[in-house]
Amino acid sequence: MTRSSCAAQWLLRRGEMALWAIGLSLVGWALAATLTTRLYQARQERAFFPVLTETKRDPATTAGADPLVLGRIEIPRIGVTAIVREGDDDTTLAIAVGHISGTARPGERGNMALAGHRDSFFRALRGIQLQDTIRIVTPERSYEYAVDSTEVVDPEDTTVLDPTSGTVLSLVTCYPFNYVGHAPSRFIVRASLVADSSS
Repeated sequence: MTRSSCAAQWLLRRGEMALWAIGLSLVGWALAATLTTRLYQARQERAFFPVLTETKRDPATTAGADPLVLGRIEIPRIGVTAIVREGDDDTTLAIAVGHISGTARPGERGNMALAGHRDSFFRALRGIQLQDTIRIVTPERSYEYAVDSTEVVDPEDTTVLDPTSGTVLSLVTCYPFNYVGHAPSRFIVRASLVADSSS
């Protein structure tokens, strides 16, 4: 074997080892991110929605409770259940569904807008249908909505966040669902309040 072929093999092995290292680090990062999200969701579920006992715990005094948590979103037919947290920044959307600041909060009249990633909490929205039930559950009350419409809009179209006279819920995620990279559009689900009850 010539010296040049030995050098070429050595370079190939080094390149292969570097690619393996990069691949393993990416897998490790993805697993760590998934674990962080699941741990956060489980911790907030325990803090804000403890198993009902004779005495209800006060979430504000529960260890591990995130003061930015507003409640939980549930869409039973498509299997969505996730903690809702104030904010729509990258940190929030990595661990929860985000409440878009400036929009109505649970129980308030107006348009409450929630954002979620299409490849995590809102992945199942691709299967949502008219009249599907969406619940926003807080430690005190449960708000039930029925889906009125879905639409695809440009990212610059912020009219979906405009205030409304009725009690409306708007869900926002990127679109198309299977797009690789920064998706060019937004998928919007609009729903109206149909029931409001004590938890």
